[in-house]
Amino acid sequence: MTETIATSNAGTIKLDISTDSKTTILLNVEGEVKELIAQLAQRSIPDAINIDEDKLSALPSSMTGVMVHYLCKGVKDDFNIEFKEQPVSLKPRNTSNYDKKVAGKKRLLTKEQKNELLAKMQMSYYEADIAKGTISMDDAISSIKSAFEKKQELEEMGYILPAKKTESPYWLEDQN
Repeated sequence: MTETIATSNAGTIKLDISTDSKTTILLNVEGEVKELIAQLAQRSIPDAINIDEDKLSALPSSMTGVMVHYLCKGVKDDFNIEFKEQPVSLKPRNTSNYDKKVAGKKRLLTKEQKNELLAKMQMSYYEADIAKGTISMDDAISSIKSAFEKKQELEEMGYILPAKKTESPYWLEDQN
């Protein structure tokens, strides 16, 4: 345990924490426990379980983060002990790779991805699967709507998806 301990006015014991001293802990848990932790981290809780979306979205996105979150919460609630700084696994992650690409006006889609997205906006893309019974008409319409919304989202950011198959997508400012 850490040597330096400080007590706040409210009687909370605050422990020093160093990002330089990392170690591993192994936990043997039942499969269902691991599955729940994974679902919490991935925000993929079954609909049958009613969970507050705000609480779920506030959780870390890794299994380690979820475990450390609830460990720290339990130690704080039961013993009034916490760390002076948050453990690394609880700190918000930097912006996603996608966010970095948008901010830097980098390529978001390859030519092939752009062509596939545009194709998915057409009913003809789904005709063979509908005929085979692989997908329903409603699923195809839902997929068309989803592709259209994705295209619209990209265009609202200024990312142009030319209809010509041989042309690559580009940022509006890059055309000049």
